[in-house]
Amino acid sequence: MEKKLCKFLIKRYNVISILMVEVILERLRLSGTVQLETERFFLRKFQMSDAHDIYSNWLSDKDSARYNAWRVHSSIEVTEEYLSEWIDSYKKNDYFHWAVADKNTEEAIGSVTVSSIKKGKKYCEIGYTIAKKLWNQGIATEVLTRVLEYLTNEVGFETICAVHDIRNEASGKVMQKAGMKFVKNKTRIFLNSNNFIVRCSIYELKGRGTHL
Repeated sequence: MEKKLCKFLIKRYNVISILMVEVILERLRLSGTVQLETERFFLRKFQMSDAHDIYSNWLSDKDSARYNAWRVHSSIEVTEEYLSEWIDSYKKNDYFHWAVADKNTEEAIGSVTVSSIKKGKKYCEIGYTIAKKLWNQGIATEVLTRVLEYLTNEVGFETICAVHDIRNEASGKVMQKAGMKFVKNKTRIFLNSNNFIVRCSIYELKGRGTHL
């Protein structure tokens, strides 16, 4: 089967070597939410003990939710329900959801999430949230850059997209600093805290898609 597929690729796409065929056929290396590290933060799996930090630092904050596709939580009990689902999802090797934890205090101050994974196209989308009290300290850029490196160099994603509400220019600057390129503006439908139809800016990062 593999020999036939190699011959097809060589003939159809003018692939000139078995090495190139291996690159084309390479699958994503999905290991789920592995622990990562930056200069100031650990990127780790969420724990039930994070509930208070999550609720108080962003999920109860209207300003944090303003440009994001989630609704403000009415109580910590609601956050605990969501958190339990997140933790249960860590069983899947294609579930990526990091808690951003301060190295010094161990406080969970944000999150980075991967969604809309298309394994065949090696495509995904990425989103992030940082506690308002820590905005404008370069944290989002620091953690986004690290996760993008992991997703492209280790997992093998070839295209990673991120979107932000067109009014949230600060988020666009974060994406640019992390190496992403502006693609276009587009109207998208989200279950947003304030509205359902959002005018967004789309950014993209092209990865290697190979581990050679």
